[in-house]
Amino acid sequence: MSKELYLLISKSKKGNQKAQIKLYDLFCEAMFFIACRYLKNEEEAKDAMQDAFLKAFLNLESYKKDNSFGAWLKKIVINTCIDILKKKN
Repeated sequence: MSKELYLLISKSKKGNQKAQIKLYDLFCEAMFFIACRYLKNEEEAKDAMQDAFLKAFLNLESYKKDNSFGAWLKKIVINTCIDILKKKN
């Protein structure tokens, strides 16, 4: 993990909104594409991505720096999409 990313995560854990926005900006495009693949609808994918980032920021304490932040976030996005798909059915 780069020093910059580690610093952003550390600041985000402390509630620093600027750091959270930078983290969002770094990962939003990739997470949006993942959500689109699951939901097949851009508006639903945007909503799912927003929900996933909110969950991630609220649960940053559970993130372990041994793992890739992107992989941790991707798991949250996928689980959020699966929850949406379950609610539809």
